Amino acid sequence: MSHLPSPYPLSGTLFPLAECLSSGLLLHRGGKVLYANRAMSRLSGFSPNELIEKDFWAFYPPGVNDTIRERGLARLTGEHPVARYETLLITRSGDERWVELSVSDESLQGQRTIVCNFIDVTERKRAEAAQKQAQQLLTQIIDADPVPTLVINARHVVTHWNHACEQVIGLPASELVGTCNQWSAFYPSQRPIMADLIVSGQIEDMLEFYGSKKLRRSPLIDGAYEAEDFFPQMGEKGRWLYFTATPLRNALGEIIGAIETLQDITERKTAETELLRMHADLEAKVARRTEQLQQAKANLEQDIARREQAEAELLKRYAELTELNCRLQDTRQQLVQSEKMASIGQLAAGVAHEINNPIGYVNSNIRSLKGYVEQLLSVVGCYESSEVALPPDEQARIQAARKAADFDYLRDDIHQLLSESEEGTNRVRQIVQDLRDFSRAETTQDWQAADLHHGLDSTLNIASNEIKYRADVIRHYGSLPLVECLPSQLNQVFMNLFVNAAQAMPDGERGTITVRTGVQGEDVWIEVADNGQGIPLEIMDKIFDPFFTTKPIGKGTGLGLSLSYGIVQNHRGNISVSSTPGAGTTFRITLPVHHDASV
Repeated sequence: MSHLPSPYPLSGTLFPLAECLSSGLLLHRGGKVLYANRAMSRLSGFSPNELIEKDFWAFYPPGVNDTIRERGLARLTGEHPVARYETLLITRSGDERWVELSVSDESLQGQRTIVCNFIDVTERKRAEAAQKQAQQLLTQIIDADPVPTLVINARHVVTHWNHACEQVIGLPASELVGTCNQWSAFYPSQRPIMADLIVSGQIEDMLEFYGSKKLRRSPLIDGAYEAEDFFPQMGEKGRWLYFTATPLRNALGEIIGAIETLQDITERKTAETELLRMHADLEAKVARRTEQLQQAKANLEQDIARREQAEAELLKRYAELTELNCRLQDTRQQLVQSEKMASIGQLAAGVAHEINNPIGYVNSNIRSLKGYVEQLLSVVGCYESSEVALPPDEQARIQAARKAADFDYLRDDIHQLLSESEEGTNRVRQIVQDLRDFSRAETTQDWQAADLHHGLDSTLNIASNEIKYRADVIRHYGSLPLVECLPSQLNQVFMNLFVNAAQAMPDGERGTITVRTGVQGEDVWIEVADNGQGIPLEIMDKIFDPFFTTKPIGKGTGLGLSLSYGIVQNHRGNISVSSTPGAGTTFRITLPVHHDASV
């Protein structure tokens, strides 16, 4: 260090580096302060001018002052005590702050000068004091806890062994605190306890090794574990102990130790063992009594078995009879319905035949009348062309008659009336033909190749009065071959599906019925779809059952779909249904193109 100038021997201008230090720097020779940097000014609260010429020993409390003075004077006389130590420093406001004081001596201008370096360690000392206080509080809590408790740190060293633990285990804390011998309290040879396994991170590996009966996760505390075991070396007859262990973590979540508690459950285990013994005795008595009852039960079961066999045979016969009766009832109802449909078909055929005769000659007469009218109007035209040759009074009389009869209108309207009448009789003839095609009463009930599209159209025409006020019909026909079938029976199936589809429409709403056809391999298929109310899922399995109906009493027999199902089955076909409540229903019929009479 260079020599100091005067009149300010230790001016700060000579120490630019000292002013850059974050720690306080102060020089003295046993009395007044010779130099102090800005960091020392901030630390002490005194301005740089106040620090100069201030007594160095006035910075310390009385007791500390004596020690500091003694060490400083010793250094000035050439002795060399400890060069670094912690002490209290009194600031300008009277507060005390802990500093780490480093002291060295230098020869400046031929005189021994003390160089003091101050580092503020107040916060560290406060933290250490708080940690010490917390440690003391934790020790008091653990020692006062009636539950036997021990604590180890991250190095597996025992830090706490409370009084309750001393009482249960029988080892004083003085023998274990500060050691890694916690195992000796439980086992004859060295092995880790639960707290050791948690600190070393091996606890999860031991779960499968020990099994859930001896080691398991705590259901109450996350990261905690519990176990119970028997220790024969404890006491006269050994002891059962129940353990819980939990990791201790720092602010960063790192494991810095573990706390383990234990509980003497020997009395409970003894009671459980006694209860098991009593239970075994009771089971033995029950077994003997059961054996006695088994013989009586066997005799009774033989008698019951004979009776049950007789009852089962009787119930079987009764069930067969009931099933046969149900079949007879179903067959009878189907026959009645079939006979009704046949009678209706015959009646429709008869009515169609009876209507067809008068309609034939009415239609013939209308055609003849149409020709006659044309001839008459031709004659009238000739008279009209000769009207100009008549006397004026005759012409006037004829014009008056023409006007009174509105002859021009009659001549135009008579053609329209005749055309409408002819169209009406043709429509009646078509309806009659559709009735005959639907009933097929004039043909035999033999299998024949039929055009299913013709059957669908004629059935839609017959059912138009039921459909036209409730739904529109859309046809999407594919190209179908002639199908060997009983046409009149299939027409009955189509009629049931069309009427049901129309009646499925919500009241006051007009819906749509879509008829689709197509070919799939050796089969043809027909779909009748509606956008009505749909069928609830819970009754989907019942719709083909005889007499099942969702219609009000008097509105349906419940046999329509049942008969349809039977007709389709008789044709070796299949009928299926898919429905979404509120969206509509689709019936799909699949029929073979060719009828195998041998099946």
